Amino acid sequence: MSIGALAAAMALAPFGVATADSTETSTVDLNGDGTPDTATLAAVGDGSRQVLKFTVDGRVTEATLTGDAYAGTRPMRVLDVNHDGKQELLVSESVGANTEWFGVWDLGADGAPREMTTQDGRPLKINEGGGVAARLGYECAPAGSDGRVLITLAASNESQTTEPAYDGKRVAYDVRDGVAAPVDEYPFAGVGQDDPVLVVEPGSCA
Repeated sequence: MSIGALAAAMALAPFGVATADSTETSTVDLNGDGTPDTATLAAVGDGSRQVLKFTVDGRVTEATLTGDAYAGTRPMRVLDVNHDGKQELLVSESVGANTEWFGVWDLGADGAPREMTTQDGRPLKINEGGGVAARLGYECAPAGSDGRVLITLAASNESQTTEPAYDGKRVAYDVRDGVAAPVDEYPFAGVGQDDPVLVVEPGSCA
């Protein structure tokens, strides 16, 4: 995949400067007991940091994460990437001209916010957008009798003509206890901009 093409897609563009009281709240079932819990995301200081707070059964816990001082705090998306009834939150960390970067957070075993990681312990980041230079996104698909896998898409436009042609891959992850393990990978090359392989449906993770 061309680093230059992806870098162009991810170039930051100025929006308004975030304010310290910029907050977003979501109702989410974090522990899967069928009772609504609350997640609140608030900008800190100049907005380059955010605090994510979970309120579950009256207990409040929090974690500090990256924010975007220009784009401000943005609405969280409620997911259930493995269909286990314990919902996750897709939290925006940075916004560019054509691309948005997210982290995935759930309720950890200690009752505090936990960021989803890959098997090597690194945070699993979800990218969305890309414009003409890239196609980035995510969706979910059925797996097993009643489960789901999380699928990420990353492709860059490698065409030397006016007709886009994308090289990239789709990776499917099995998510358990906050860890995403790759279970399938589908690389592709030279596909046109209307090829179905470039289409994702984020709503399939709800």
